[in-house]
Amino acid sequence: ILTLSFLVTFNACKNASGVDDSPDVQTPSDSTTQGGSQDGIGTNTQGNGSSNQNGSGDDNNTSGGNTSNLDNVLPTANFKEVEAGTFTMGNSYTVTLTRDFWICDHEVTQAEYEAVIGSNPSSFKTGAADGEAQEKRPVESVSWYDAIVYCNKRSLQEKLTPCYTINSSTNPDDWGTVPTSSDSTWNEVTCDFNANGYRLPTEAEWEYAARGGQKATNTKYAGSNNIDEVAWYTSNSDHKTHEVKKKAPNELGLYDMSGNVWEWCWDWYGSLTDNATDPTGSASGSHRVLRGGGYSYDASYCTVSIRNGDDPYGRYNRDFGFRVVRCCVQ
Repeated sequence: ILTLSFLVTFNACKNASGVDDSPDVQTPSDSTTQGGSQDGIGTNTQGNGSSNQNGSGDDNNTSGGNTSNLDNVLPTANFKEVEAGTFTMGNSYTVTLTRDFWICDHEVTQAEYEAVIGSNPSSFKTGAADGEAQEKRPVESVSWYDAIVYCNKRSLQEKLTPCYTINSSTNPDDWGTVPTSSDSTWNEVTCDFNANGYRLPTEAEWEYAARGGQKATNTKYAGSNNIDEVAWYTSNSDHKTHEVKKKAPNELGLYDMSGNVWEWCWDWYGSLTDNATDPTGSASGSHRVLRGGGYSYDASYCTVSIRNGDDPYGRYNRDFGFRVVRCCVQ
């Protein structure tokens, strides 16, 4: 059961039948069933990015951008460039990202996860929807701890510099067994945001990308005001996950930023700050941020502004998955 706190209390919050674009957290409830996956998804990566620029943002507030230096350093065809910029986060807070980054256009799939970790923890291992590939459904039932292990192991496999350090080591083999309860040592993990390996997006990076970055058109969901065009959620999912990239993408070419599975972000869950530059969340906390909504939640949980959080060790929710980003370093 999720234990969440509201940042702001106001009467615009809706229950299961309404849509809330507030910066508040909502308290979802998990569903249980079996179920689905997509095409042309690879795991090989090449090249290190290079750039550190101020640019323009999306959403209600935008301010002019610079030409990107990233065009020749795309890490893989499955990653999309997100140019730096300023945007309105949570519909209330001005945030500036000064660094361009690359974000995977899809949630990590079961096949991708198993290729790195050697096992597939997903609850939906069978029952893919007709015409969908089982191995291309998003991995789920993964904790935040599991996600950072995946990131560093994949980085090492591809001879990239890992982003995460625990106990002075970037090798997850040195970290010990992944905790299944809150662990003070693992909670002290640090992130090198300049390393060229894989990592989780910060919450600000996630929302900026979900809104479409500099190409944003101010839609309620990631890429559309019509949720059925872009998301698997309770009204159309048949109570199961689906192959990634089956719905329409957003302005940046990113799929499933709304719906399918909630996506872990780097940040500890905490209050947002106005006029922030490259925010990385609270210094400590008890929950890590989740974004985007999932297959068993209604439309109000799938907007680009809704925030959620849960225990970093929790593997109990079949709606929890993640996608990865890479920074652009000189």
